[in-house]
Amino acid sequence: MSFYVIALCGFSISAVAEDILFTEIEKHADLGWTVSYQSKEPIKAVVFANSPDDSRLKRWLPISSEFSVNYINGKEIATRKDGKPFSLVRFQLTPSYIHLPKSYAPFSPFSDGGMLVHSGRFFACPNICSGSENIWAMAIKAPVDDTIIVGSQTYLKKTSWWDKNDGQKFYIGKQRLNYNEDYISIVDAKLTKTVGRQLDTILPRMMSFLEATYGVIENKPMLFASFGETSDGSFGRQGGVLPNQVFMHWYGAATYHEQNPAATLWFFAHEAAHMYQKMAGQAVTPVDNWLHEGHAEMMAKKIMLSLVPQYQHFVEAKVAQAKGNCLGIMKSSSLPEQVEAGNYQALYDCGLYIYSSIEIAYPKKHGTESLWVALMAQARNGGQLDSNELLSLAQEKYSLSKKDTDDFRRLIGIN
Repeated sequence: MSFYVIALCGFSISAVAEDILFTEIEKHADLGWTVSYQSKEPIKAVVFANSPDDSRLKRWLPISSEFSVNYINGKEIATRKDGKPFSLVRFQLTPSYIHLPKSYAPFSPFSDGGMLVHSGRFFACPNICSGSENIWAMAIKAPVDDTIIVGSQTYLKKTSWWDKNDGQKFYIGKQRLNYNEDYISIVDAKLTKTVGRQLDTILPRMMSFLEATYGVIENKPMLFASFGETSDGSFGRQGGVLPNQVFMHWYGAATYHEQNPAATLWFFAHEAAHMYQKMAGQAVTPVDNWLHEGHAEMMAKKIMLSLVPQYQHFVEAKVAQAKGNCLGIMKSSSLPEQVEAGNYQALYDCGLYIYSSIEIAYPKKHGTESLWVALMAQARNGGQLDSNELLSLAQEKYSLSKKDTDDFRRLIGIN
């Protein structure tokens, strides 16, 4: 390993190894957002580590006409048009929300001009990504009147850090952190009287419910709730969790409010459950994502029935719909086929149905909770976080019948 220092505009970060790019994201006072990639040695390409689709081709515009972005074999790749090597490339970014397939958006705007940014969307490799990369040199610059928040730390003008795994969310804008008893938050002003009020009321109760089984979170999580208007009449929401972070984004017209309070509460409960999963490793394949999505759905069901029983009919209908959808898949398809076709909802529906089936078969209380804890313990002791591990545990120790186990194996594509 060789050590070197890359400097851009007087801003430096020490980087390890010659095969790591220096990535700098900048919010300019009058020129929008840019990202630059610099390498110590000349390279032939910048290959983006994650390409859920080809949207960078339209949304990332090379500042120099000598460069282009292409989509090759499922990867977005930036090169010089003449094929010559280079050591620096910069892009003008489109700082608006975009829904990416089973991935987090690079930008989640706040209504006051602030922005939540996902660092993982900017991970890139020189020449080729092997899939084993797990360390990234990141830097941020912003106008002096904005605040940069990375983790729970606040910075002015610039900061840099080593990133890893799936990255993290960081904030640039004029809001300040709000320190609650259970979490640290930044909530969009346009949400404070609607879903933001619901969030402040119910999230601490949901966290207490989950702590009873999974224990207290070691560090206070950060909550980001943002809102962005759209010009095409579309509206919706997306949520997610990264280590010590939970984020929720609503998008739509300025007058858009959640029309279904029960659906909003389920959304909160699902994301809260992710905070307490304490996952020991990642899903082995995309299909194995049903493990944690289904667990979060099952815990959302339990949270709703315990804390807001007035929405029992909503919960029962949602569980019945998930069961019906999954049984339909089991008759004529499989989860791998559904994921390949882009039906990621199948992971949630079948995940909820499988955990519900296990809970029905298990004679004791808290079957989902104890099964999840056992799966995480097994993963930490060298096991894998995959479907086969969970179904084997469920059959051996949680009373799942051989028939159901075999049916679920076929559903998941396990021979």
